[in-house]
Amino acid sequence: MEQAKASYTGRWGGRRGIGTAIAAVVMVIVIALVGAGTYVGLNSQPHGNKTVKSCTPANSPICVASAQTHDVGLLVPFKASQTGNTVPFTAILPAGDTASSFAFNFGDSGPTSTATSTQPTVTHVYSSAGVYLISVQATVRGVVHDNYQKLTVVTVSAFASAGAANQPGVSGSVVTNSTAITGSPPTTILQPGGSVTFTGSYTAAPTNPQFVFASPTIISSTGGTVQGTPTNTTTSATAAYSFAASGTYVVTFVGKAVSGTVSAFQNYTWTVFVAPSGIHAGVAGTGVATSPHKGSLNIYEETPGGGTSEDPAVDYETAGYEVILNVYQTLIAYNGSQTGPTYASYVPQLATCVPGSPACALQFSGNTLVRGDNYTFVLDSAAKFFDPATKASWGVYPTDVLFSVARTMSFANLPSFGGNNGWILEQAMLPSGNKNWDGGLHGARNNTPDNIYSHVILNGSDCPAVAMTGAAYHGCVTFWANGAGHSWPYFLELIADNLGASIVPCGWFSAAPQVAGIPYWTYNNVTGSGDHPCAAPGTPGWGLSPTAIAAKPTAWDNYQMVGSVPPFWGKVQWALAGSGPYYVPTGGYQIGLSYLLQANPAYVQPSFCHGAGCEPAAGQYAAKVSVIWETTQTPGEQAYATGVADEASIPGTDTALLLSLVAQGKIQAITFPSISIDFFPFNLLFNAPGAAKYTSNPITVQPDFFSYLAVRQFFAHAYPYTTIQSTLNTIDGIQGAFNYGGAIPQFMANYYPTNVSFPNADPCADNTKAACAVYWWAQATSASSPYYDKELAACSSSSPCEVPLFGQTGAPTLDERMALWAASINTISGGAVKVDTLDINFVDAVINSLFSPPGANAMPFYRLGWAPDYPDPTDYVTPMYLPDSTYTSADTVAEQLGVGVNTAFNDSSCATTAAFTNYVKWASIAQTTGGIPNNCQGMAYSSMTYLEGLAAVQPAGPQRVLMYNWVEQIANALALYTYSFQNNYIYTYASWIDGSTINSNVTIGGGGDSLWYLIGGNGVY
Repeated sequence: MEQAKASYTGRWGGRRGIGTAIAAVVMVIVIALVGAGTYVGLNSQPHGNKTVKSCTPANSPICVASAQTHDVGLLVPFKASQTGNTVPFTAILPAGDTASSFAFNFGDSGPTSTATSTQPTVTHVYSSAGVYLISVQATVRGVVHDNYQKLTVVTVSAFASAGAANQPGVSGSVVTNSTAITGSPPTTILQPGGSVTFTGSYTAAPTNPQFVFASPTIISSTGGTVQGTPTNTTTSATAAYSFAASGTYVVTFVGKAVSGTVSAFQNYTWTVFVAPSGIHAGVAGTGVATSPHKGSLNIYEETPGGGTSEDPAVDYETAGYEVILNVYQTLIAYNGSQTGPTYASYVPQLATCVPGSPACALQFSGNTLVRGDNYTFVLDSAAKFFDPATKASWGVYPTDVLFSVARTMSFANLPSFGGNNGWILEQAMLPSGNKNWDGGLHGARNNTPDNIYSHVILNGSDCPAVAMTGAAYHGCVTFWANGAGHSWPYFLELIADNLGASIVPCGWFSAAPQVAGIPYWTYNNVTGSGDHPCAAPGTPGWGLSPTAIAAKPTAWDNYQMVGSVPPFWGKVQWALAGSGPYYVPTGGYQIGLSYLLQANPAYVQPSFCHGAGCEPAAGQYAAKVSVIWETTQTPGEQAYATGVADEASIPGTDTALLLSLVAQGKIQAITFPSISIDFFPFNLLFNAPGAAKYTSNPITVQPDFFSYLAVRQFFAHAYPYTTIQSTLNTIDGIQGAFNYGGAIPQFMANYYPTNVSFPNADPCADNTKAACAVYWWAQATSASSPYYDKELAACSSSSPCEVPLFGQTGAPTLDERMALWAASINTISGGAVKVDTLDINFVDAVINSLFSPPGANAMPFYRLGWAPDYPDPTDYVTPMYLPDSTYTSADTVAEQLGVGVNTAFNDSSCATTAAFTNYVKWASIAQTTGGIPNNCQGMAYSSMTYLEGLAAVQPAGPQRVLMYNWVEQIANALALYTYSFQNNYIYTYASWIDGSTINSNVTIGGGGDSLWYLIGGNGVY
């Protein structure tokens, strides 16, 4: 998606050391024994202004039996997490006590289910969804203390990226507990001899249609005796188990999907804690706080400057996106946390069903609304737009859909393909362009008006008759998803994205107050407030018909050029009128400062949406949301401390405060992996005079410094990954980020290639191994090497090659990261290369990297990031690899490496060795020691981009995975980027908020944004 800022913003905590633990209440047990034969004394030792009592000898039977030491606390910042994420646990002892060892039980099974440590903090990763009880024992002066009376519960959900493509969705619950207190909810805490009944079920089919449900079971792999006869169906299982002895046990609902002989498992696990006889076990933190401001949410976000626009057709950053998510609706939406290309991951919003689903077949007499490359959406007649100024409302019609996506695709190719969000839909629908025609305006995809009109059909032959006559419907829109002549199997992912696919009111946008209409259709046609639908193009009074405008292919040129860059076309950059749960009242949007949402009085819950992921009914969400875009985190942190904030930013520099607030019970936190990535692009032809304006240090390298392959490889392998991971990405077990490599992030199906040798460790010192920076330094400076770089070889400690590394202001962790990298480069090169780090503001970084034409970007190498639009490799390889795309345009990649452009990187021998269509051979060469030769890197780059175009339109399956593996093999050998980390998201929220209502979908919550209408809890509404 949009470029992500360097500072850790949103409602998540970053990375810093854990502060001083908050002491638990001291339990002092005094025992007096008088009798013959044995005397056990109590020794008193002064400790500050308290007295600490101990029994001696500590290991005597009387001391051990009498010391009911259930006084250990357990600090767990994240009571909710996702599979694959690192969760830290810190044992807290009463003041004055020191433990010689700690024994943790994480409540799951396997060799890592327990841990013994001399330190109070350990970490654990859960591999299965479920509900876990965590216990800890601490040995203090020979006596074992525990937390049995306040066990910690951690709820783990399956990390739902496209990585779950072959797996079913699962859930589970506890039905009965034989030893539970009458009237209390059943738990998995038992007395010896007690029993507990579990049930599990499938919640969603695998998104890969080749896999189907297999009958599930419930098992207890660590002990327990089954009671009665388990009940199994094709989609659920119920079983009861009893446990004779005390201990920690595991019961698992085993879910499975199969495709031929291949099985894919997704389990749901419960911890059963059987307390020792005579001990009453319990759960910590069962009290429920209440919101002090019922019906409203008070939010503080550290987002200096706010969003760049609230127009869904051009906004492409996280701050503005959050407002759009809550005000506008799409035809379909992600159903909560699942992601994937099939109908199973979506629910209808403005549409009455998700094309391809059984719901469509049920509504329309067996018609699933998918025919070949055509996807048809029937509109719900209950949906209504709302005008905040006039308070009028009116229905949503097919012309609104056409208007919305036509605007989006119009702006798609500027300032580069991928510079605006329209490329997302454009890639799937429009034919290939010609960059030599019409000034290159329609180069990547041919987004002339006639092409746009011909791929979006209103009430066409694919529309069921009842959809145009029935009272429940408002007609149809059919999309021809045949981009560049190929089927596009991931179209549902694209049309569900609010950035670019939000449906806006055609009449309201086109009216005089907004003046954002489309030329030759609605521009200057709508008078008054525009609180009404538009007619189709070509109907009386409504512009040229699609047939007529086909003769005017350049008719929208000026509109496209002025609408794609700030200040954008019309007056809708900061004005909103949607059909979603919220609206922005007049004066409720303060540019760069804050925004206010109020419940939309015209909103109705989507009529045909049922189950998880649906938008709520009117009145079933907070009526008001007040969001402050802070310049610093201080106001939000203070609001947390005083108990008035529902959510606030706690940056990485203040993790100690985060943990303190969690320990005090004032806030909660949830963590889950994201598919947001962070990297440093190399600019192959930077603007040296422009760079000099930012720094007083000399720049002694040539503008094409990074065009040489060995230089990029040397810099990438000099990055101190291990040191940064242990000192900046992870502190005291809190993992804010983790290493990755390549454009495709981890947790995206099985597309992340584990067999590619991405740099991921501290620099090694073997100059015979290509994994070491010293190897690339030797290759670059040796005249006999195919990677010889005459300029780099001339650098020395007395006359170093000096180059600036650009960071961003307000990001101290980034500054530390860059300083470590610069020092590593300096050391390995023996002082021959000097990297000067500097910071510029985020806006300048975006302008340089996004809006600069090739050769004009002033930054030689710099930090940026990418948050997901949708969970498929195309969302990453397109902006990062495709010629003249989001990053490659400003980094002059194609202009330096393109075939026929620069003979230094496209030697004539390369084409005869392997033509660019022979991508398999280039992928093989990439994996050899040394990899792709410097003089062939242009041909390899062309081969890679050709291959990624083929992979994009392949259906899900092994061949597509293999193609992307080859892409990443070649990309790794070309080293166009140094990949720094992939984010974990850490959301904090007030104690009265229900963490399960936070959307953790990788493209929404995982991108740093919130659906405020889903947030629930005690007193929220």
